[in-house]
This record gives sequence, structure tokens and C-alpha cells, in this order.
Amino acid sequence: MAPITRRNNRVATKPPARQPIPKNVMTELSIKHNKACMLCGKKDISEKLYGLMYQLNDVIVHCYCILLSSNAVQNGADNEGIWGFLLKDIKAELVRGSKEICVYCNKKGATISCCGVKCRKVFHLPCGLKNGSMHQYFLSFKSFCQEHRIPQIIDSSELQNSTPSQCAICKDAVTRSRSPNSIWAPCCKHNAWFHRECIQDLALSAGYFFKCPLCNDVEKFKPRMLTLGIYIPSRDASWETVPNAFAELSERQIICSIETCLCPHEEKRKFQHAFGSWEILPCNFCGSNGTHRLCSSIKIGKDWYCTVCKGVKDKNEINKNKIQLELLDNGNCSSSSTMFEEKVPSCNRNVSQRLNNEIMHNEDQPHNIIDSNDSDHCSIQSISDDESSNTHDIDPQNTHLQVEQMPQIRLPRISSYGSVSSGYFRNLLNRCSPLPTNQPMSIDLTSDDDDD
Repeated sequence: MAPITRRNNRVATKPPARQPIPKNVMTELSIKHNKACMLCGKKDISEKLYGLMYQLNDVIVHCYCILLSSNAVQNGADNEGIWGFLLKDIKAELVRGSKEICVYCNKKGATISCCGVKCRKVFHLPCGLKNGSMHQYFLSFKSFCQEHRIPQIIDSSELQNSTPSQCAICKDAVTRSRSPNSIWAPCCKHNAWFHRECIQDLALSAGYFFKCPLCNDVEKFKPRMLTLGIYIPSRDASWETVPNAFAELSERQIICSIETCLCPHEEKRKFQHAFGSWEILPCNFCGSNGTHRLCSSIKIGKDWYCTVCKGVKDKNEINKNKIQLELLDNGNCSSSSTMFEEKVPSCNRNVSQRLNNEIMHNEDQPHNIIDSNDSDHCSIQSISDDESSNTHDIDPQNTHLQVEQMPQIRLPRISSYGSVSSGYFRNLLNRCSPLPTNQPMSIDLTSDDDDD
């Protein structure tokens, strides 16, 4: 019975050839160790064909040989034995294989059986591959001889097309047929032909990121490749494990891109020093263009902008200044009555508008307008400068607006003044011109207490 699961997330030790093999530890061997697999008898190590070679105490096997053995059972976890195959189970499979004869080489030690109906062929893995066998590296890890291998399902239009096709990976010619050496991708359909070896190399390199090299499809492409016998390891891509694999992406060679370069060196625009006159400074905006410090007369500590970015920078500053001027113009004292109306949205809009109009018409009689923030009721109060005068609440539901007349005292002219808890109108008045100091003040502009 073949193993059900396979997770390649364990790292085996790789001792040098001169050092002794540690005991009770799975060890990855190399060609220099000059040891043969006890299942197939081969010393070759090829991850594409037979898998890597491992040794655990006195047992040495190829990874694919033990995976595809018909009666090998993965009874342990991945960190036990050789990828979950315990030492006693491997020895039991070796004993069983010693009694089986390979149909191709007529030697004992065959442990792989064809899963075809009523097929009793038994062979070694290398012998089977030479004679067109196919092996599936997922679920139950089935093996098929050349007669019972699973054929590809290819659109008839692709097989009838006489146009020469090339492999999308190596760009060499590939035959449009159902032969084991040609693979057709069902996700792309048209002109999606590959060599089997090219697809297998891509799978070993990509690992988890294996997908169609033409359309990046995974849902259709990956299951079809597994069915056709492509081994996809469960590991990170090779380009992810190489140290500093993407270091060159953070490097960019910047040259002096101004119209007239003054550098006397032979490399001219490419020549640069770490500091000094011939230091190349990148554009402070785009970073793509550069200039020698001397060529653009840039002082130390100053930034440099290329022609394109400088135009954008100047335009942004002009627009920013316009916005600031518009804000200043819209925030003067003449617009205080309009702002006052916007600050009392909870009251009746008509009442506040009539109140503002009344104040603007009676310029000789300035008033102190207070917007009450009391949550129980919404009212607008008109308070005179006479401390003995009473405060009258103006109900927004009444159509008659009551405004108490001020004594005939000349005070500084103020269009309107609202005392609210947010201090909105106080900030607005601070931006106006200061009041004359030689005239008496009878209005307390700093009071925000609406209850006094």
C-alpha cells in the first residue's frame, strides 16, 4: 500500500563525504559518497528522475523509490524515519522486493507494480522510466507501465493542426501528439505545448508557486500535470531560498542626465564619486534622473529636481498659494453674518436670516448675538450692552422677532458677534483689525458663558 500524504517540509543533514554518517538521523547523500540505492541498485542522484538519496543508519534509498514502492506504508510523521517511512517498514519492503524479479532487467529487488487492470508487471524505477512507465506523485502514488499509462486528453483541433509548435519554456520544437514526451496545457488550449522535461524542471524550481507559464493558471494546469506524472515538491521556490536573490533590484545606476555634462572623465556621464563635485545626485522627486553636483552648481544640503519634476513642483506650489489666498479672502469679517447662519443649523433658518438682516440694517446699534447650545431648547438671544437690561429669548417658532434697542452710545462697529462654546466667532474676530484703544469697551468679547 502506497503512502497517502506527502509533505516535504523537513530538512535533512548534509555531512561532507569524509565525515561519518550520523546514526538515527536522516542524512542526504551526494555523489561523492558513492553509495547505491538498496531498492533499485543505482548510484545516480537525480531529483528529476529518482529523487534525492537518503541514508538512515544502514538503509539507503532514493526518495522516489520508497515513495512508489507498492507495499511501503508511511506510518510515521514527516520528522520520523525517512520522510515518515519508519526503518522497520523500509526493511520489510526490502525483504519483499528481494523475492520479486524486474520484467525489464530480470534482476531481483523490484518493488514497483503496475496499477493497470489485470497487469502483473513489477519493475525497478529506473527500468520502468527507460521503458515509458508513468508515475503519479500524489494521493496513493500510483505507477503504470507503458501499456496502461493514462493518455492525455487533447482537443482534436490541436492534433490536426499541422503548424509547427515550439515549447513555451525552451522555445525548441515540440511534437503535437499524445506521446509521453509532449504535454498540452488545457488552460491555454491553442499552441500550449511543452516538453515533459521542461515542465518537470519548472515544477522542481517553482514548488508552491507552480502554475502555467503562459497564462498563470493553477486550477486547471496543476491537477492535469499531477495526473500526467509531474512531481511537484511541497516547498518554496528556488528563487526564494537563494540569499540576496533580489539584491540587484534595489540597485540603480544613475547617470548625469542634464544637457551639458562638465565631467572631464572618460566615462563622462557615468562617472561618479561618493562625495565632492562629481557626486551624482538623483532627482528628489522621481529618482530616475541625476546630475553631477558641479554640473548643476548644487550646494551641500540642497535638493535637486530634474526639468520635468521641477515643472510639476512649481505648478503645485502655485496652486497651493492660490488655495491659501482664497481661504484668506473667504475668511474676512464681512462674511461673519453668513458664517453665523451656518453655525446654527439646528434652529430655524428663516429666524437666523432675519436676525442677521436686522443687525446689518441697524449698524448704529451693535448687538451681541449668542447662540445657545442648550440641548433642551434651541433659542437665539439678543443682549444689549446695558447690564441692567434683561435677556430676551427668541423662539424660532414665532414669526415676530424681538430685538432690544441699544442706548445711544457710539461703540466700535461690529457687524455681528456670536458667543458659542466652540469659539468660532472669537477666532473670526481675532483675524479682523484691532479695535481702537481710546474708546471705552462695554462688550465683553471673551465671555463664552451663555448662562451669564
